[in-house]
Order: sequence, then structure tokens, then C-alpha cells
Amino acid sequence: MKKFYFVLSIVLVLSGRQAVHAQDSSVCNASFQAIPAGYQVTFFSPDSLLGVVHRWNFGDSSQKVTDSSITFHQYVSSGTFLVTQTVIDSTRHCQQSASQYVTIFSNTAPSCGVSISLSSDSSQHLYTFIANASFTPGVQDTVTWTINDTLVAVGDTLKKYLPGGSYNVCALLTTGDGCRSQSCLMINPQDSVPTMPPPPPDTCTINFTAVPKDNKPNQYDFTVIDGNEYDSVSWTIMGPDSLFAGPYHGPSFSYTFADTGFYAVYLTADKRSGCMVYNGQYVHIDSIPGPSGQYINSYPNPATTQVTLNVQLDEYTPVAIRIYNSMGGLVLSRSVSGYPGINQITLPIATLPKGVYYIELQYGDTTVRSKFQKL
Repeated sequence: MKKFYFVLSIVLVLSGRQAVHAQDSSVCNASFQAIPAGYQVTFFSPDSLLGVVHRWNFGDSSQKVTDSSITFHQYVSSGTFLVTQTVIDSTRHCQQSASQYVTIFSNTAPSCGVSISLSSDSSQHLYTFIANASFTPGVQDTVTWTINDTLVAVGDTLKKYLPGGSYNVCALLTTGDGCRSQSCLMINPQDSVPTMPPPPPDTCTINFTAVPKDNKPNQYDFTVIDGNEYDSVSWTIMGPDSLFAGPYHGPSFSYTFADTGFYAVYLTADKRSGCMVYNGQYVHIDSIPGPSGQYINSYPNPATTQVTLNVQLDEYTPVAIRIYNSMGGLVLSRSVSGYPGINQITLPIATLPKGVYYIELQYGDTTVRSKFQKL
């Protein structure tokens, strides 16, 4: 009787009907439906419960393991293939396999095409050829290169040193579904390379004016020339002792410099013709106007935790002390009682950020200033 069932299963497989082989239990259902569409086949399995694993052997040396009851496979050629699905259910503790033959054929002739792109370093006679191939997705392809009917390479790219002479370079595309396409290119390395026309004049520029104000040598007005041609205008200033100021926005602005020295003024903008532009100028400040007074030294300089000044007073008087940062902002203000003689005034600066600072001492009608750097 066992021999009879074995022979019956062979007959069912050869006749195109499914054959089911129970491994552990008949609870699993490994039967499936195959729907070909050209070279692509969709497989449907009725056993779609959670925890079910589907192992597929598509008969063309391709295999797949998935937990989905719907599976797709792309064949690369026509033919008849024995497809086997094995269903494994760890929850129901069963396993079953089913097989059936699937015939693949295409009603349309395969299509493919190839073209050649070329780049070269003419001074070194080094040429790079690239095959641009088009063919049915999923189909294997091969590109072979010949130069003057001689096979020289296989692959999508050909790099070749070609000295003076005439060359017929051809790329032959062959696909797994039997399609062939060829493209050729004639080149002559001795041909002269045409001279490229000169580039157009640079229109991506911007300029601005820097004008000092009357009687105020440390104040400047900055203005973009032809400002209506630009958008997103932005200004920044960099100066001595790591000064950084800005950004300031708009086609013009005014700035008051707090100390002498050289400053770099930078301008960036978007030109309405479509390009980003920038420019810069140096501004030199040689004097700072202010009330009557004098500069005195502060020490140590540079300083980290405190700075000290020695002030000579002729009488008992209060001394107002103010410290400004490099942008002119007041960062410390206090008052001490002065006495006749040399007054040693020490100021705490440990909490101040690194940078350059200015000290202003005022007593009676006198104002003195000092400058130090915080490390």
C-alpha cells in the first residue's frame, strides 16, 4: 500500500498538480497558488497565522524565508521550475511541504539598449568610457568592450590609454533573457580639442563705502553701493584682541569703535541675479574722542581674577568705577572712598568672560581710563 501512495505522489507532481508531504502534522497547510505575470510570479499561501514561517525554493537556485503569506519572485529566463514551500508553525508544532511546477514565459520580446558616455584627459591620452544600459529589471546583464573589433574588457566601465590614431570603441550588452544591443563610438586622439570660449565677466560682486562721521574719528557709516540689487545683507566686524561684532543687517549701518587699531569689516549678501557675494575692507581708528582725562596702567595685564590700578588723589573724594566690554556694554559699576595720596584700587574680574575691557574712573571733574585683557 505504501508503494502505491508513493507512485501516486510522483504522478501528481509530473502532471502539474500539487504534492503535499507531511513532516510532523497535518495541521499545517503548505499548499499555495502561483500567478505568473511575465517573469514575475506571485505566490499565495493560505496559512497566514502569526508565528508561521514560509520557506521557499523557487527551482532556479533561489531560496527565501519569510513570515508573509504573499511572496514575489522574479525569474530571469523562461522555463518550467519546480517550486517547493515548507510551512513551519512553532505554535502548533507542525511542519509541512508542498511542491508544484510553474511555467514561465513572456508574450513580449525582450528589449534592451546601450549608449556610451566618454570623458578624457587629452593631455595624457587617458579615456574613460561608461556603458549606459537599459533592460528588463531583474534580468542579468553583461557588457563587453571591443576596440577595433578586439575584445579588451568586460564590465560597465572601460578606462584605456589611447595614443594617436583612429579607434572604433564598441559596447555590447547581452541580457539573461536573450536580448543584445550594441553601441559604438569613433574617436581620433590626434584631433585637436576645440578651445572653450572665455567665461563671462564676473557679475557676482558687491562693494560698499566706509565714511567717517564729521568730528568723530571713531564713528563710521557703511553703505552698500547699488543696494537695491541685493537681498539678505549682513555685516560683521573683527578687530584687535579678538573683537567680534555683529551681525548687522540692512544695506547700511553706523558703528562706533571703542578703541584704536585696525578693524576688518565684512559684508555678505544674496545678489538678485542668483549668486552669493561677499567683500571686506579694513578701517583704521587712530584716536578715540572723549572727556578730558588720561590713560593709566592696570596690572596684571593680561589678568585672570583681579586687576589693580594706582590713582593719585589730592583730597578725600568718592571715586566712581565703571568697566565696559569691547562692545561698550557696562559690566561692572561701583564706588569707593578716595583719600589724599596714592590709592590702590583692586577690581574682581574672575566672573567676566575672556576678552578686552575698558576701565573708567571718575572723581570730581577728572576722568581717567585704562584697558586690560581678561584671560
